Amino acid sequence: MKRCRICLCELSAHQSIGQWLWMTDVLCRDCRARFVRVKEPLQIQDLCVHALYRYDDFLEGLLFQFKEGRDIALAPIFFAPWMQWLERYRHHHWVLMPSSDEKCEERGFFSLREMLKQSGQVLYEPLYKRTNFKQSTRSGNERRQVMNEIEQKQEYPLPRGDLLLIDDVCTTGATLQRAYQLLRPHSNTIEAVVLCVHPLLLAHREENRLQWFQRRGRSWKER
Repeated sequence: MKRCRICLCELSAHQSIGQWLWMTDVLCRDCRARFVRVKEPLQIQDLCVHALYRYDDFLEGLLFQFKEGRDIALAPIFFAPWMQWLERYRHHHWVLMPSSDEKCEERGFFSLREMLKQSGQVLYEPLYKRTNFKQSTRSGNERRQVMNEIEQKQEYPLPRGDLLLIDDVCTTGATLQRAYQLLRPHSNTIEAVVLCVHPLLLAHREENRLQWFQRRGRSWKER
């Protein structure tokens, strides 16, 4: 009997018909509904970023339980229902954003690699963190300084071609920007997929969109 990885209810009785027929999810319908979808991509400078969910207290708690609580049974809940959608990137080289060696040793696993284990893709790790830091514990200015702390591994065998950058949480976009700068010479195109994005980045996107419409409206009035 398969059970929801969060509430432990019996899956067959608490899934939509699509979930039950194709077995695309390891969560029940109610638990999956608590994940808040993000429907449009973000543009972080020259990088197109596809965020799957909004970062909120619910998702923060699950990530903490998975990473710091070492609840590895939660690994499939994050990207599992998106595997079919991610097939569009099957010819890209999937690049994981770095986690510190200290954290990986402390947890006993690299969280992103565990989340994507069932993808069947080769997962590349060409970048590393010079120090162990956590974005959520830093101020806005300190978070932007992450560009000084991520470097590319020397002589790492990263194939040339299209790259897909993957991260779990996008807070300011600084990590992805740094990865884009370092890896751009190795690629034809680069896109990014993140599990969740901080609400402040979404608010900034809406603010930019509103400003664009306001500028466009003024230009029409001036004609």
